[in-house]
Amino acid sequence: MLFSTNLLAVSAVLLGAALQAHAHAAIAPMLGVSGTPARSNVQRPSTAKPCGNVNIAQTFASSGVIKLAADDTFQATITNFNGGVDGSREIASVQVDPSGTGKSFVAAKMVKNGTKAPSSNASEQLTVQLPAGTKCTGAGGKCLVTFKTDGGFGNCVVVQQGAASGAASASKTKAATAKANASASATTKAKLTTVKTGGKTASAAATATDCEEETVTVTVTVTPTATA
Repeated sequence: MLFSTNLLAVSAVLLGAALQAHAHAAIAPMLGVSGTPARSNVQRPSTAKPCGNVNIAQTFASSGVIKLAADDTFQATITNFNGGVDGSREIASVQVDPSGTGKSFVAAKMVKNGTKAPSSNASEQLTVQLPAGTKCTGAGGKCLVTFKTDGGFGNCVVVQQGAASGAASASKTKAATAKANASASATTKAKLTTVKTGGKTASAAATATDCEEETVTVTVTVTPTATA
């Protein structure tokens, strides 16, 4: 009887641990999952395994994708399976890998985050923006994005960059570079040129505006003074 009681207790603990390990929050469309993610699909992303236990190489090409907007933002749906911070729908970390391999992640930006400690199970929309100048180079113009919630759970999603979003991103980068060059150009000054003739000195200063280089030529005419 004692053995049976202990066995039941151990079984209950193991069952509880199993449910606890798969009972938090998932972001859809989830890498490696067809359709809506279930409680059992929840992962624990880490540096070593950014998509949890999902095999990136085997699932990236066939995964459902989210189309990026022209400003490189996208929306994903997060659903929690527990209440409180344990089932948090707030994203603590979001990163993107333009190569889609899971090996080159950089930080992305949360534009609209989820609820930190929900009182009940529900879904809500997240909005994320990729860094300026991002070019998705994964097959089909895709990037890989990994999410991690305040509760330490999450998963990866695949986003796809169309011609419009890629062109807009490149245009922003070009405009920023042009602005920086113009600012540097406006502060460029020509050197003071001094011409000495006899005992007299003629000087001229020139300032170059909105150009990277300017040559200034100063011509001085000296009229000799008649000697009595």
